[in-house]
Amino acid sequence: MDKVRYAGDPVAAVLAVDEPTADEALRFVDVEYEDLSAVTTIEEAIAPGAPLVHEQWSGQAELRGSSYGAPEKFKGTNICSYFGYSRGDVGEGFRKSDYVFEDTFRFPKVQHCSLEPHVMVAHFEEDHLTVWSACQDPFGLRDQLAAIFNLPLSHVRVIVPYVGGGYGGKLYVKAEPIAAALSWKAHRPVKLVMAVSESFKTVTRHPARVRIKSGLLADGRLLARECEIYMNTGAYADAGPRVNQKAGYRTLGPYRIPEVKVDAYCVYTNTVPAGAFRGFGAVQVAWAYESHTDLLAERLGMDPLEFRLKNLLKKGEPYTPGDTPVDCDLKEGLLKVAKALDWKREPSKPNTGKGLSLCMKDAGGTFKIAGATVKMASDGSVVLLTGTVEIGQGSRTALSQVVAEELSLDLNQISVAQLDTDVTPYDVSTSASSSMTVMGLAVQRAAQDVKKQLLGAASKVLDKKFAALTLKDGKVHSRGGKAVPYGKIITGYFGSKAGEIIGRGLYRDVKTKRAALGSTTTFWEVGWGGAEVEVDRETGAIHLHKYVSVADVGKAINPVQCEGQDEGGVVFGLGHTLFEQMVYEDGQLLNPNLVDYRVPTFRDLPKEFSSALIENQNGPGPFGSKGMGEGGLLPVASAIADAISKAVGIRFYDLPITPEKVWRALREKARR
Repeated sequence: MDKVRYAGDPVAAVLAVDEPTADEALRFVDVEYEDLSAVTTIEEAIAPGAPLVHEQWSGQAELRGSSYGAPEKFKGTNICSYFGYSRGDVGEGFRKSDYVFEDTFRFPKVQHCSLEPHVMVAHFEEDHLTVWSACQDPFGLRDQLAAIFNLPLSHVRVIVPYVGGGYGGKLYVKAEPIAAALSWKAHRPVKLVMAVSESFKTVTRHPARVRIKSGLLADGRLLARECEIYMNTGAYADAGPRVNQKAGYRTLGPYRIPEVKVDAYCVYTNTVPAGAFRGFGAVQVAWAYESHTDLLAERLGMDPLEFRLKNLLKKGEPYTPGDTPVDCDLKEGLLKVAKALDWKREPSKPNTGKGLSLCMKDAGGTFKIAGATVKMASDGSVVLLTGTVEIGQGSRTALSQVVAEELSLDLNQISVAQLDTDVTPYDVSTSASSSMTVMGLAVQRAAQDVKKQLLGAASKVLDKKFAALTLKDGKVHSRGGKAVPYGKIITGYFGSKAGEIIGRGLYRDVKTKRAALGSTTTFWEVGWGGAEVEVDRETGAIHLHKYVSVADVGKAINPVQCEGQDEGGVVFGLGHTLFEQMVYEDGQLLNPNLVDYRVPTFRDLPKEFSSALIENQNGPGPFGSKGMGEGGLLPVASAIADAISKAVGIRFYDLPITPEKVWRALREKARR
């Protein structure tokens, strides 16, 4: 390495038999540094003549088979990727508008803070590499390791145990190549475990600056919108180009706007690389467009609820031409939140206010491919092989429930095999709320394949017509005949206990040039939220009395898990809304730990906290289900910010909204 691009960039690795020895050896590592000019903010990075983070500019990048890039005009700048989208004539829309308003919002750099930091074990045996990694995309990791070490894919094996949280921070290659290189050098297995401070310097969420300009008629109808987004991707692109693309696409929000123009820029800085993070670009722009929506309503003297209802897309309307139409009733969830908040009732206490918000994101990923295998043994029990990583979201249970439903089995008859790229069918990644829909369909199809084969075998064993047979409670039932356990059917068909039935299922996105992102949205993930807060004018403290979350899940395969995912998303939102921010000074991260970096705890939860699920069986997944788990965090910041504005008349444009910021804003307001 000839240049360190951020404080935390890996420079050297020490290999030792135990941790104390490694710590001692580190004392003998001597690195000489030359101070260079750095850019740590978006404003510094895009300024004319700014120092370049990467002198060798590349206008194109590949990520999982998709191309991302920036036009040639950005050569010699820190802009590494650009996304643009437009429809209609936004200038004409502004000219026809009675009012035009513009606002700019900022989002901080925050960390995933998984319970389990990044950890991996690598073992090189001749020309075969095996890696045990707490990662979210084992097949992507396998592919990248094979490329780095010039090995065939068949010579790289990735095994994933249970993972202690991911949230996007364990997508794409991280420190696995270092562990693998050390193993190759030592001819022994090597374990690499990051400290919390090291995970803080590995990957983060993108800080962002979002400018939104909207044109409206006097009655509140939106006519035109112009959006300018800058995403701070840190020292290396990681998933930044895709996050930037998704942020740009999602910034239009759930509203009907005839004329639009979006420009999104992904910018290098000398800070920790930013990558995938729960919400994947939607969180930053949702904070901006929903806060902007509240400001528009306020400027027109309209109720924020009524303003939203006037402009909401209806079910069946296109989000953009060529993409999947809106697949749920946006009004339904918004009214549920308003009812739960008793929206029209004025707060009974002073310095108290309410806010509500709704956000949507294209979900399920882009160009997703997922395979699954279901194996029924000779005793009728089942093993499910799936590439979905269990990161605490409950996918093993939910996917097993799909198999159980299709094959009419008890859950205790189904086990899920450990994820191993040598034997597990391919899956792109565990991301984008895709497991229940994308992998769920692959699993359902594999189970249906087993069902078809089992009924075919039963038809021969029982000498009954295929159409006369059904599955129920682990047995094959025939009209007018007896029920026979699956095990007896299988052994009867194969003539011994040596046989098994293997079913396979596949899901694959369809590419189309008609859709803005190259493939249509699998489903729309929508989150509605509402907050009631009280502000202490003396200290600036924000007391969250009530929070209501509503999620559209299509069909809840496991309602308890769905509620847990939604509530967990809300708590994530509380973090970046009220507490979390990675603080830099002179290019150095000042708070890479869980003492100085404040995350929500149980005492920060709302006094009243409820989560409601909308089930209309309108999803593309098994039994009408949809993926979920990200929608809940999208509305949190804007709902709380508007509640604060209603409580004490202060509007915030930057997150987090800390007590100190509130206190200072109140003092400033009192002086005016």
